Amino acid sequence: MKKIGFCLMVFVFVPVILFAQAIWHQTSATVSFTIKNRGSDVNGHFSGLNTKLIFSPDKLSSSSLKGSLEVGTISTGINKRDEDLKEEKYFDAGKYKLIEMSSVKLSKSGAQYSGTFNVTIKGMTRQVEIPFEFIQQGNEAAFKGAFTIDRRDFGVGTKGGLAMFMADDVHVTIDIKAKK
Repeated sequence: MKKIGFCLMVFVFVPVILFAQAIWHQTSATVSFTIKNRGSDVNGHFSGLNTKLIFSPDKLSSSSLKGSLEVGTISTGINKRDEDLKEEKYFDAGKYKLIEMSSVKLSKSGAQYSGTFNVTIKGMTRQVEIPFEFIQQGNEAAFKGAFTIDRRDFGVGTKGGLAMFMADDVHVTIDIKAKK
């Protein structure tokens, strides 16, 4: 009877252990951006990134990276500009409270990872290719990615008014530290 119990445990738990994904718990994160406005770089960031990171370098097909942040946390260092960016013509933070992203496919080429992500801003979802690094040291890891999006693809800013002085491309950098 003990042998049957032991065999049953082996058949149940060994596959779970072999196919289990690493779940990473975010310990810190920064999401920053740069956009040209009237020819000068405007730097800013969002705070409050929430993530769900299920990632194993050798199991990319079953890995998943998800994140969301509150639009209202935008900060460029100028309060008046931040308030304008929260208004309807830009992010419409009253109606669209979150920016969300979720991996659709993850891959690796050499030491570089890449993901196709559904990115949702202002209720519009677009697929974005995001190259990223995954650096693991024991039970700690860093996910670092940088990419460019066109703000117009998400209805952020109109060509009228002051938006005509803004570049279309926004450079975004995400840096997440995590533990198992």
